[in-house]
Amino acid sequence: MRIGISGMVLNLVHLLVSGAIAGDGEQEMADFVGGVYREKGFAVVLDKDTALVNGKLITRDRDIFITPKGVYSNDRGTYSSRNGIVVQDRDLFSGKEGTVVGSGSLYFGGGGQTIVSTGVTRAMRKP
Repeated sequence: MRIGISGMVLNLVHLLVSGAIAGDGEQEMADFVGGVYREKGFAVVLDKDTALVNGKLITRDRDIFITPKGVYSNDRGTYSSRNGIVVQDRDLFSGKEGTVVGSGSLYFGGGGQTIVSTGVTRAMRKP
């Protein structure tokens, strides 16, 4: 069975509306993308180590995140890069660019908002 672009978009919209539950690794990637990386727009977490943000790839190897903006490291909720430090406290992410609040799939503050979708690869697998 082939799924066209419109079917894929409908699946993504369904995931956003239904609030797909992410596994721990996927949630950590979603938090990084929305709260630390902070690129306005739309992001899709493909698995615990891979995400697409506005068509740009982010990968992860344990506590190291490799992004188009540079490399970030995580030590118990403190993310550091050449651009500075972001500290996470549950759903709050504070850094020199301001504070971002995460609420479900939406991360807002710090000059914009990011919508992060998780669970995509699980939803698109064949039964």
